Amino acid sequence: MRTTSEVSRGYCHYPPGAGYRSVGCYSGFLIGAPSCSFLLLIPPEDPRANQDTVSRSPAVRASDEIMEVEADLHGSQPMESSVGVLSVVASCVMVFGGALPYLPQYQEIQRSNDTTGFSTRVCLVLLLANILRIFFWVGKQFELPLLLQSVVMISTMFCMLRLCCHVHNSNRVSTKQHRLSELDPRYFWQWTMFEDYLLFCLLFSVGCCLLTLLLLDSPLFVEALGGLALLLEALLGLPQLLQNLQQRSTRGMSVKMVVMWTLGDVFKTSYFLLNESPVQFWVCGSVQIVMDALILLQVFLYAPDAHSKFG
Repeated sequence: MRTTSEVSRGYCHYPPGAGYRSVGCYSGFLIGAPSCSFLLLIPPEDPRANQDTVSRSPAVRASDEIMEVEADLHGSQPMESSVGVLSVVASCVMVFGGALPYLPQYQEIQRSNDTTGFSTRVCLVLLLANILRIFFWVGKQFELPLLLQSVVMISTMFCMLRLCCHVHNSNRVSTKQHRLSELDPRYFWQWTMFEDYLLFCLLFSVGCCLLTLLLLDSPLFVEALGGLALLLEALLGLPQLLQNLQQRSTRGMSVKMVVMWTLGDVFKTSYFLLNESPVQFWVCGSVQIVMDALILLQVFLYAPDAHSKFG
């Protein structure tokens, strides 16, 4: 049995070919082993195990990389899920948000049985603008929520016109009726029957359809179609603004509707900018915001009790 000093010099007897390494003796010295006999109890490393480890190392490394990628994907999934939910919510707001401001006006007309404060030409502007926008989409596809918004808005305007026609006819004293078939420009968009409004929009749609089929290959026509649609939509508040100016009053007009117009136009313009929509869209939204601000100014100029109208 060797002393510790001899162990430190590597003097350690072990059976030839047993596979024990001298480094085991040095390790024994380092851990303060009293004799080499203790160190010889440490089993030697199996060379085949080392070869297996070396041969598996590329696969192991590849497996580790795959696990890291999966961990990154799992970590990014909650963020992507949140972004997806927000995108769906924003799209739903775009589709149905434009129609919501007309709910307070609809209720106001039902409650008062009077349409004096609401300009039905707002419906005319929105119907023409959204019909043109649908045909613009045929020539130049844009975001699907904007197309669906046009369909929802057209349906909403027909509901508003139907209610206005019903109220007019219930309050009408004269038996004289004004029909589209008379082709009298003095009573344009002041027809007695709701069916005349439907017929006018149908004829307008057919005309747009024929023009679009003939000139669909012309980029100039397609851009002009989209520009006209957005120009009309930008002037949405103009009929209401002019009617308030003519009457010097905002009585019968729902201020909630105008406030919701403003909020919706701000959201819509931001949506256009963030989604890099065609320039016509955000220019249209900016003009609408200005119109909304002018109508709200009329509320405070013409109605001393304006604050009560927000209730």
